[in-house]
Amino acid sequence: MWVSKIRKEALTNDVIDRLLFEGLDDNGTSVDCIIVLGSIKAAKYRVPVAAKVFFSGRSEKMMLCGGKIRNFSSESMTEADNMYRKALELGVPEASLIIEKSSQNTIENILCSLLELQRSMWLNRVKSVLLVTTTYHMRRSLHIARYLFPSHISVYPCPADDTVTKRDNWMNTAEGIDRAKEETLNIVRCVNNKVIPDFEI
Repeated sequence: MWVSKIRKEALTNDVIDRLLFEGLDDNGTSVDCIIVLGSIKAAKYRVPVAAKVFFSGRSEKMMLCGGKIRNFSSESMTEADNMYRKALELGVPEASLIIEKSSQNTIENILCSLLELQRSMWLNRVKSVLLVTTTYHMRRSLHIARYLFPSHISVYPCPADDTVTKRDNWMNTAEGIDRAKEETLNIVRCVNNKVIPDFEI
C-alpha cells in the first residue's frame, strides 16, 4: 500500500502498526553523531536512550535539537537546554554535546541539525548519524532526514519508547490511539504535500 493512498476513514490497527512501527529497530551500528530530536518529554524518554548508545561506544558526539521554549517543572527553557541538563546528569561529557536551539518542529530539527553538523564536524566528514526520537514519531522523522540529508550521510533509527505509544500498547488507551492516528495522518500529509517522497508499507 502506498502511503498517499491511505485515507483517514479507512485506518486500521494493522495499517497504523505497519506504518509507525515495522522495520525501525536500532541495528547497533556505530555513527559519527547521535541526533536527539526535541519534544517536551525528550529529556525523559529520548536522552536516556541516546546516553546508553553513547556509553556503549557507538559514537563520540551527541546533538540535542529543539529551540521551542517550554514550561518545564523548574523553569522555562528550550527543549535542547532541558535535554542538555539531562545528558550532563547522566554523565555525558560536555565536550561531546552539540546544542541546536533554533528549530521549532521536526522538519526544522533536521534542517538545523545539518547546520550544527557543519559547524562542529564538517558535513563532508560526517558519514552516518543515529536518529533518536519517540518510537511512533520515528517513521516521519527518518524519512524527512533521509530526504533532506546529503546522500553521503547514512541515517539510522534508534527509537525510544514512551509509556502510551509503544508498539504493543498504543491501541489500549484513548491517548495512545489518538497519538498514533494523528501521527499516521501527519505522515500521509507529508507525502501528499511533497515534504517527503511517497513510499510503500
